[in-house]
Amino acid sequence: MLICSDELSALTNEVVSGVESITKTLSKLGANEPQYNWEDITDNFTEAASELKLGELVHDNIFGLFEAMSAIEMMDPKMDAGMLCNKAKKVLQFEPAVKAGLVRIKDLTPKELIGIMDELIACLITWLDGHSLVQTVFTCLYMHNPFIIEDPCLKAFCIAMLKTCDLIKSIVNRAQVFEEEDFQAITYGFKFATQVTETRAAGMLKEAEDEVGRKLKPLKTRLREEPNCDLDTVKNQVKEYEAVLARLKFYKSFYLTLVALEKSEGSGVASGKQSLSTALSLIEPIRKTVELGVQPISTGDNRQGSIMGFEPLVNQRLLPPSFPRYTAIFGRYQAIDYTEEMVKRFLHICDVVNYASLHIVIDFVSEFSKKRPCVLTRSYLQLLVWRNNNLLGRAETIRDAIKAFNSPPSIAEKSSLSTNPKASDLADSFINRAFRPVKSIIHALGHNRARQRDKLAHLLEEFAALQDEADKVDAQLHTLLIKVEPQRQHFACFGSWVLYHTLNIMIQYLLSGFELELYSPHEYHYVFWYLDFLFGWHMTCLNRAEKLLQAQETALEQRSGRSGKKNKKKKKASEKAIQEHQGMWHLYQGMRHLCQGYLRAIEGFEMQNKTRKPADKFGSEQTRYERRFMPFQAVDTPQPMYYAHYKEYSNLSKMNASQDTDLFVMASNSFQQAKSIFEVVNNVHSEVALLLKVTKTNLVVTKLAAGGHKHDSKVSISS
Repeated sequence: MLICSDELSALTNEVVSGVESITKTLSKLGANEPQYNWEDITDNFTEAASELKLGELVHDNIFGLFEAMSAIEMMDPKMDAGMLCNKAKKVLQFEPAVKAGLVRIKDLTPKELIGIMDELIACLITWLDGHSLVQTVFTCLYMHNPFIIEDPCLKAFCIAMLKTCDLIKSIVNRAQVFEEEDFQAITYGFKFATQVTETRAAGMLKEAEDEVGRKLKPLKTRLREEPNCDLDTVKNQVKEYEAVLARLKFYKSFYLTLVALEKSEGSGVASGKQSLSTALSLIEPIRKTVELGVQPISTGDNRQGSIMGFEPLVNQRLLPPSFPRYTAIFGRYQAIDYTEEMVKRFLHICDVVNYASLHIVIDFVSEFSKKRPCVLTRSYLQLLVWRNNNLLGRAETIRDAIKAFNSPPSIAEKSSLSTNPKASDLADSFINRAFRPVKSIIHALGHNRARQRDKLAHLLEEFAALQDEADKVDAQLHTLLIKVEPQRQHFACFGSWVLYHTLNIMIQYLLSGFELELYSPHEYHYVFWYLDFLFGWHMTCLNRAEKLLQAQETALEQRSGRSGKKNKKKKKASEKAIQEHQGMWHLYQGMRHLCQGYLRAIEGFEMQNKTRKPADKFGSEQTRYERRFMPFQAVDTPQPMYYAHYKEYSNLSKMNASQDTDLFVMASNSFQQAKSIFEVVNNVHSEVALLLKVTKTNLVVTKLAAGGHKHDSKVSISS
């Protein structure tokens, strides 16, 4: 197709004119600014606001408490932590601070070394208390790059501190018993001297000790051989160097403890205990010489000051946008006290490797948790339990625990079902299935007390499923057992063992509510009522276990004869288990009397109108009851006690008591019975001493109330 030049020119002009037309149209559209119909609402707003009282706010549906607490204006110094930093002060990183002469890396005096070491230990303890690494340990500029430090003592100490932080982070992450309020594992890109081996780090501390020893030796010689020297000056120098030496030795022992306990073999625990004993002996010399170190100079804004090498705001811009929060570093004496308790707890948890019984290990972890230990010792305990005791993956541990509890015929010694393949498969299947819930108990007990309560509530769902399986297995094994031993039963054997742990979880869940101060005084009545119900179930469960042990003992005697040596040993073991069950039975009986005493006392005070209940418009008693015991709805055995059951008991109790003095008399009788029982079992269970003290106090109070003493006085009920 051919186009002449005139046609091409006309076509080009047409295209150009079209483009110009479109451009003009677009430019007109762009020039037209959006029109806003602004209206002045100042007067209307002021008039509406005048109707509000001082401090009163308007609550809009689309802007609630969550939105208000989450709203942060970035780059506002009052709201964004990253903008708080420097203000008029110039904050330097480590290398620039060294070049500027603000931080020295050599020729440090003993006073400066003592101060820096104590401050670093305080920062480490603050990190273990749940704060961020960048706001604690890494506020020390020396920790940013310890390899350029020329002072051998400080260099070795800082590198060992980095290695310690790395070890702690690894341990806590592996144990997985921490929450966000316990531990901050984020490192923000800081390095932990991974190029230095554990052996080399310990060697550097030893070399630093030798260096201090070389400086200390001539000073001591001078004291002995030069009586005319300035004694006070030389003695002070000796004290300062000895203080530095004590800190180096302590930290070397503590670091070697962490390294030793990391070993999988049992020898690591033995060497770890030895290092811990050395570290513990050095705590007191450190405490006595804290004042020898340089002290931080307090600032005008009521914040803790800092010494050379420490800058609280150096990492402020690494923090995510959040409200400014100043991290208060532990005081030096406070940090030493914390460290001493931590070392003692380490020594205590090393004993867990000596226990082979699952029930003893669970009790050990539970008792340890009551002391509210730090996240590091809680984590180490978990690792020691599962690694050194070899509980992880061992079905024999569960089997031995069940056998010691009630000795079911399917797994008992010389059982007639031991040669039955189907019975063995059923028992093995249940034991393997039980391992995960049991492991979950120990893991839950490793968390802090508040989180532990939530974990226990979720555990009930696992044990409810395990209870169903136990009942099915028991029924199948009973069918197999009566074919060979018609006089024996296998009902509720595995089920009783599961029930025992379920009841422990439920009781611990309720008791932790008192410890955490979750209950209001008006809720105590139904909490103690439910505890009384659970302790009653516990007594029944132990009775059943005792009868099963006695039945197994009788069967062994009939099968093996009374004179066999092995039989005597097994009989002795079963007798010990029976005695333990009887001791726990008496303890739970005392707890029932204690709960019943509380119930009667509270009812008496209610009759005197000395206790207050919230108005129904803020929520009914039934709603509060159901929320308190909601986790128990997942369990079929023991059957859940609903609000209707509680009201039935409450109404019946009120009908039986005509006067408040009658209730106080019944309460004092219950406390008296509890006191008698606790006095008997006090030598068996250490925690009973506290229960006995509480029982005696309540006994005196209820006797006074029963006699009408101070009838008009106010009542204070506390957990």
